[in-house]
Amino acid sequence: MFLVFLSALRDLCVKCCFSQPKGPHMTNDAETPKIIEVADGLCVRQEIDNITWIDMGEYGIVVDALEQPDARNEIFAAIRRTLADKPLRYLLNTHIHYDHLALNQEIHREFGAEIINHQTAPVGPEGRWFKGARRSLHWIHMPGCHSEEDCVAWIPENRVLLVGDIFGWGLIPLTTNMRAEAFKLLIDTYQRLIDLDPVVMIPGHGPLGDKTTLQRWVEYFHWLREQCEQLVEAGLDNEQIVAKIAPPQDMQGWWRFKAWKHADSVSKMIKPIRKGWL
Repeated sequence: MFLVFLSALRDLCVKCCFSQPKGPHMTNDAETPKIIEVADGLCVRQEIDNITWIDMGEYGIVVDALEQPDARNEIFAAIRRTLADKPLRYLLNTHIHYDHLALNQEIHREFGAEIINHQTAPVGPEGRWFKGARRSLHWIHMPGCHSEEDCVAWIPENRVLLVGDIFGWGLIPLTTNMRAEAFKLLIDTYQRLIDLDPVVMIPGHGPLGDKTTLQRWVEYFHWLREQCEQLVEAGLDNEQIVAKIAPPQDMQGWWRFKAWKHADSVSKMIKPIRKGWL
């Protein structure tokens, strides 16, 4: 009986290391590190930078590898709790910006995981499937929204979607000037993501969302264009437009949106409108 008690206590302690999902997995303390068990054997360490590990059945996969290596020991211990003695075979980078790569080599050395991103292993139009006894993962190249290497991971059995930096809690994810082709690409890509019908959406940074979060951003994107076009036509300068367009009320709780992301998106929309690029 005592051994049974110790086993139960150990299991309880392990479970206490994981935060349970809230809302559509959104929390008010987005920058406090927490491990969220999105589904059995599917965990994300959610903070400013997110890292996810997945028990596929016979092996594990990690998606993204943070900006700083400071959390190495904590994350490796959590991965081992989830995978037990199963091998960690793959590390997938949603793109190759520095804030997704810090633990790449550490994970490779510690677990022998193969590092996969669109640079090391280009993905064809049909994507690449990783299959296990417990779940599958579809690795899909969706370039151009944030970088040319953008890939997303779709886990259909759990309806979990990892989108990297294609979604940024109100940010227009483009790192180049927005022209008509890029505007259309963003809308088309978001529609592809929405059509997957995710219950959980894991971005590269900040809180988790779901399909309705993606849909709300698309509405915001169209609305923002209309607002900027009207105010440019009315003769307002850039500073006046940024001051005039208030963040939508229902989005003011979005992570860092009211603080600076909304103003950044307004500025990104004004320039192509003035230049006649849209």
